[in-house]
Amino acid sequence: MEEKIILEDENGVAREFDLEISFTLGEKTYVLLTEGEESDDVFAFFIDEDEEGEILVPVEDEAEFALIEAEYDRIMDEEYEDLEEDEGEVE
Repeated sequence: MEEKIILEDENGVAREFDLEISFTLGEKTYVLLTEGEESDDVFAFFIDEDEEGEILVPVEDEAEFALIEAEYDRIMDEEYEDLEEDEGEVE
């Protein structure tokens, strides 16, 4: 079951996103969201805190986004390798 996250844009319009993945890189925890299978767009956020609790802050720095993309690719490659190893095992 995919986790859904609802965010409001700057106009107060609520949009539903699917949680693609979350991971820690350095001192930040990043969250990658998509608008469903029909969209190729991925939205990157990091988790921060304000007086009300945890908030998602959009990643706007291109260099930071490149680091996130590289870490995501590494994680996906690792998961793919693990799947291949599991499929090759004989019980």
